[in-house]
Amino acid sequence: MEDWMRIRAIATTALTVTLLTAGMASASPALASVRPSHQAVSTAIQHAIAGTATPEELKIIKDDDKLARTIPVSLQAGEPVVTKAAPPSGKAVAASRTTAAAAAHYQTRCLTVDYPLTNRSYFGDIIYTWHHKFSWCTANTVSGAEWSRVITASPYNRYDYFTDKSSVVYPQGLTTDVSFAPVGSPMGTINPSGAGSPYHSYLARSVSLCIAQYACYASNLPQSDLTIGRDNAYPAYARAL
Repeated sequence: MEDWMRIRAIATTALTVTLLTAGMASASPALASVRPSHQAVSTAIQHAIAGTATPEELKIIKDDDKLARTIPVSLQAGEPVVTKAAPPSGKAVAASRTTAAAAAHYQTRCLTVDYPLTNRSYFGDIIYTWHHKFSWCTANTVSGAEWSRVITASPYNRYDYFTDKSSVVYPQGLTTDVSFAPVGSPMGTINPSGAGSPYHSYLARSVSLCIAQYACYASNLPQSDLTIGRDNAYPAYARAL
């Protein structure tokens, strides 16, 4: 009697395992059918970055936690931060004044601007903050006369850098352009704000965004053009394409 009950228990267990295995096998294709293809994910990524994604494509992005935290969807420009700077190393701060005493007499002043752009994901995570930074100098052309202050040194120590950079960010090439106001130009007397000034600094940094399973799935180009006034720098534009 005990042997018969043991055989029956073994047979029941085997049948249960067989049914569960068969059920899992039949469910697998169904599960696979609802998982988006690699091509669908790639297309959703490109459309999301371009701002043309459909609701279905946005769902693909949001359902993948890694993508939702690393696809850039919003750009936040910070305020330009201006602080004092040291004069250009080894250079006179004004064409006609070469001694420190003369420079002080004409109240030479050098400034640095740091302008940040922050790229955020669907979840609001910071993907990276990119900074455009440089220095420039001004001086009075008339001793003690603030109204005569003009730009005397073109941007120097000009560079970019990243903060809050996530693991998917791989910086690539840098593009630069700068237009110089002539030494002694009337930036102080006529145009202290720099509005409409031809004097500007432009930087753009190519950025690749890469995740292991999707390789490098997107590229980004944070960039900004800053117009230089006598005492401040003003964004002409800022974007990340």
